[in-house]
Amino acid sequence: MTDAKTPPEKTATATKPQMDINWDDSGMESQYANIATATANREEFFLLFGTHQHWKGGAEEAKAVNVHLSNRVVMGPHAAKRLSMILAHSVQTYEKQFGGIEL
Repeated sequence: MTDAKTPPEKTATATKPQMDINWDDSGMESQYANIATATANREEFFLLFGTHQHWKGGAEEAKAVNVHLSNRVVMGPHAAKRLSMILAHSVQTYEKQFGGIEL
């Protein structure tokens, strides 16, 4: 006899239990970055953050920009994918509130 209800595998994913996340920022430090890049290998993603002072506008800077790298974040593929989704959602929310970000 076949049950007409939703199959168990679909019910399990549709009713995932909610998880509370308690953020502990007591040891957190903040740093400013106006430039970032990412690279990856099979096991990890590498996010590099730094600053440049290209706003000075000298003739030498038209040829090359010096970037001071200050932080590297290494994360696994699953965490990197979740971060990309969070960033995409955050940018979308920002643009709805403040207007588009032109690159």
